[in-house]
Amino acid sequence: RTGVSDTSSNVTCRGERESNGQKSEISGAVTLTVSQTPKARLTVQTETSQIFRGETVTLTCDVQGEGWRYTWQCGDKQQNSDEEEFKSTVQFKQSCKCKGCRESFCSEWSDAETLTDSYKPKVTVKPQSSVFTGDTVTLICDVGRSTGRTIYWYKNFKRTKAGSETETLREVRVSDGGRYVCSVERETTQSQGVMLTVEERPKPVVRVQPDGRVFRGQTVTLTCDIQDTNVTNWSYIWNKDDSEIHVSQSQEYRISSVSESHTGNYSCTGRETGGSRYSHTSDKVTLTVSESSEAHALITGVIAGLSVTFLLIFFLALLWCCKHNKGAGSPSFSTDHQPQNI
Repeated sequence: RTGVSDTSSNVTCRGERESNGQKSEISGAVTLTVSQTPKARLTVQTETSQIFRGETVTLTCDVQGEGWRYTWQCGDKQQNSDEEEFKSTVQFKQSCKCKGCRESFCSEWSDAETLTDSYKPKVTVKPQSSVFTGDTVTLICDVGRSTGRTIYWYKNFKRTKAGSETETLREVRVSDGGRYVCSVERETTQSQGVMLTVEERPKPVVRVQPDGRVFRGQTVTLTCDIQDTNVTNWSYIWNKDDSEIHVSQSQEYRISSVSESHTGNYSCTGRETGGSRYSHTSDKVTLTVSESSEAHALITGVIAGLSVTFLLIFFLALLWCCKHNKGAGSPSFSTDHQPQNI
């Protein structure tokens, strides 16, 4: 066997018997080519120039040749795959590298690529992003760390204020609604936008059924009607004489067998179920409970009967007086004053 160079060499062989030293002919030459161990190359594909926490990046491992099975290592974790692409979700700063293996041979590890996560600012709205006029709203710009730098606030793509990470809007108006974003001083990355919706605070209307005179023992239904709002689920708060008496998911408040104690001024307020919004309080509606209809009819009948009796007595007395006066004023003729015949 001849020496082997760094690149390639010709190799031949022959046999020799130990017993008599007889040698065979030299074999034909075989060229042995020794290639340098390939080194994997790792590339990182991202949609933007910065990698933000929680984003998914695509890692590609490129090894010369075919038939490789790839080993990925990011931080302390290793994963094998037949695919040359590997997707990783970035949660913190970490170093990644790869290599390819086939049969018992492996390439060299690639150079490590460090994935440095950048924290993208995030805007949150408290108590919620849909509010009514007059509410107080707090905008919070979460930058993931304390920077000590100025926070810029934008509304509908126009910078509105330079301040701190918390921005409070008091007594909001409809015009305060819009798309809000924030950014950190000397950084180009803006947060995703958050829409703030401000609606006029609705005012309920209370309807009473029956809407006429209510008598003791009847059933009365009060309905709290709230219109012109995007709230889909309300809780209804009922008040009597400014004191809370009932809360339910139904807009109807039913009073069975009313009595005089139910007489009073009723109003309602809507509260968003699972939210923070309240409506105005409705105007008050007065509920007056009278005697029962039967008693009312009896009393009315008695009064009517007494009235008829009184009128009858009055007319009889008047008739008697007329007759008496007529009898007293009639002319009478005396015989003493009759004319004499001559």
